[in-house]
Amino acid sequence: MDIVTDKRFISRIIGKTIKITTTYGFFKGLLLSINADCSFLLVKVKDLRTGIALPGAKSFYGHSIIKVEVQEESSHLFNQNPERHTVEERINILSQERIKHFGKQAVKPKVTDTVDHQGMHAGILHVIKSAVDDEDVNYSVIDQFQSLFGLSMQHLQRQKVLSLTAVGQSLSRYGKLCWIQVATNSCVYLFDILILGPRVFKNGLQMILEDKGILKVVHDCRWLADLLSHQYGVILSNVFDTQVADVYLFSMETGGFLPHRTCTLKECVTRYLNVTPSRVSILTYKQILEKDNPNVWFVRPMPIPLFKVVALETIYLLPMRLVMLDAIFADFTFLVDEYLDTYRKRRADDLGSLEIASSELPKELQQLPVLQQLRREKALQEFHFTSQGFLSREKIKKAK
Repeated sequence: MDIVTDKRFISRIIGKTIKITTTYGFFKGLLLSINADCSFLLVKVKDLRTGIALPGAKSFYGHSIIKVEVQEESSHLFNQNPERHTVEERINILSQERIKHFGKQAVKPKVTDTVDHQGMHAGILHVIKSAVDDEDVNYSVIDQFQSLFGLSMQHLQRQKVLSLTAVGQSLSRYGKLCWIQVATNSCVYLFDILILGPRVFKNGLQMILEDKGILKVVHDCRWLADLLSHQYGVILSNVFDTQVADVYLFSMETGGFLPHRTCTLKECVTRYLNVTPSRVSILTYKQILEKDNPNVWFVRPMPIPLFKVVALETIYLLPMRLVMLDAIFADFTFLVDEYLDTYRKRRADDLGSLEIASSELPKELQQLPVLQQLRREKALQEFHFTSQGFLSREKIKKAK
């Protein structure tokens, strides 16, 4: 099929209801943008065969499109003479039109305190806005394949440790990824997956997420790994999962018992980081907003307070990993300290023979099971068992 080449016609149909006939069905929706690769981005999409409304935004790609019609004007988009322009000219026309209509709005989103016309809860949004107004968060919104995208890829490729979060609807192989956030110690990059599409991975992000030399810090990587693998062919690797680390630390602290449940990111941040209650509450407001409007992450332009929320939760992961690592190695550090003092604090006449059999386990290292037993006894006094045989995370309330 031919690429659209009439700039005036493109500008006239943006925002109009169009019908798309594809190799796999018939769809109707409001046209949000036409990209240089001849893909169409629609919102308020309806499957005309089933009558079911599809949530959020949906992309339709040129290779599967048979016909596109403007419902109000009954015009066909693809009836232009394909020889009127070169391929380079056609791509330039489409790129300029996208920038004209959506570029400024996407880079500098605006927010009001009134209810959003796409269903965003005004009250919760106002609370979030108040909570993050004083937060100085260094983030960059990336929704175009221009210089900023290339610079972000170069920056991320030089890192040894990154943190990673994502938002969308039902994040799994059956869900929809809207934004993916990647943080370094100096900046958070917010990639608009709805606008950029799968090319964001092929153009560099896949290589970073699969690089075994770059550690990715994630909280509960299961569903994100499932989505990236099945929808984009990205195999997330070299991951430090803070939810796994929290369960491991609970087991350490209780002498080997497992907790009855995992912890949310908010709970982990509260436990391991010295964060003010107002900042932690932002994560709760985010959950309420998602529950109130499951399509909140499809809204374009996205309100600035939500940019700050997803950036902040990504930033939390990096320092939390360091705190967790210190706790994970606490027993090891203790044993090494005992080793350091094995001889140097003894008097010379107490040292005895300096020859020690290589197979003999030093007394200092024999303290490890003693530590574990003491922790088990303490845990049994502080926690109770669930019916499944796990320890409840809620401590037993002692009578005063």
